[in-house]
Amino acid sequence: MDKNIYTILIVDDNSNNLKVLAGVLKIAGYDFRMAKSGQQALNILEKTSPDLILLDIQMPDMDGFETCLKIKENKNLAQIPVIFLTANTDAESVNKAFKSGGVDFVTKPFNTGELLARIQTHITLKIQSEELVRQNAAKDKFFSIISHDLKNPLANIIGFAELIKDSSNEIDSEKLELFIGYIHNSALFTLEILEDLLDWARIQRGSLKSVKNNFNLSNLLLHNIEGHIPQALAKSINFESNFDKNIFINADEKMITAVVRNLISNAIKFTPKGGHISISTKEKIINNKRRIETEIRDTGVGITEENMSKLFQIEQNYNSKGTNNESGTGLGLILCKEFINQNDGNIRVESELTVGSSFIFDLECT
Repeated sequence: MDKNIYTILIVDDNSNNLKVLAGVLKIAGYDFRMAKSGQQALNILEKTSPDLILLDIQMPDMDGFETCLKIKENKNLAQIPVIFLTANTDAESVNKAFKSGGVDFVTKPFNTGELLARIQTHITLKIQSEELVRQNAAKDKFFSIISHDLKNPLANIIGFAELIKDSSNEIDSEKLELFIGYIHNSALFTLEILEDLLDWARIQRGSLKSVKNNFNLSNLLLHNIEGHIPQALAKSINFESNFDKNIFINADEKMITAVVRNLISNAIKFTPKGGHISISTKEKIINNKRRIETEIRDTGVGITEENMSKLFQIEQNYNSKGTNNESGTGLGLILCKEFINQNDGNIRVESELTVGSSFIFDLECT
């Protein structure tokens, strides 16, 4: 376990105890914060969320039991494991420690090896618990897409196909063309969802890895713009491109194609009729390396600050309808982040409600 990334809050009214515990944790490679009272600990917890709390029981004003109960009342802090530090080992004190929300206790004077072993055990359990929650949320999202988002376009295909089959002699050519268009669009959307699901599943298994090569990003962008022109024309949306003809990057071309396709498709989906989409690139120096930053900006509905934090997390189950009630699963943006990460890049979003959104990613320049 890499201890350097974990932070422990020590709460004890005795300055000597704080110094001793801080020294032990520092040698072991942990980061730490210190509080000399229960109230001071609560004040610290308003600003930071440690990975574990070492909490003395006998403190003036607010003892460890009351402090722990107040910590557990906060849903954002409730999952932080609390280990009590106590000289009292009687059954009543131990029982009260667990009832107030503690996960363990260490007796004073403590044994350094025992203390560190208990800390490591409970941090490991916390990490495993959080990962299990994340995996269950991801699995729920996965099955939600299969059961709901795939069901709708398939129902459209079946419904319009049955309508054509049962009333072929009564449908005029204009309506027939319209119905076939609905079937075609629903089939394409179904295929898009299936491809996203398969890619996501391969990523989770670790079987989908980037294969980098040098390629012309300008050609990739132009190809994707041309491919989305019919979709944009249907909503009277115009494109503007602002990039040089020969911009070469080092990345997995298939993955970056999927990223650009998803971002342009989303821009069209969430931009109202008569809107505008611009695609631009610029060279930047990031961490002393030449990078190409690509921005896809729309004049769409925008995204709230709360929802922006959910966009790239499958466990958040975020999706919304387009301006023409177009469907979406939210999985496309999650794949974008996965693909950009696999190519050693970063992706972010900037947005303002009713003004529009910008999705920006950077990749290595050749």
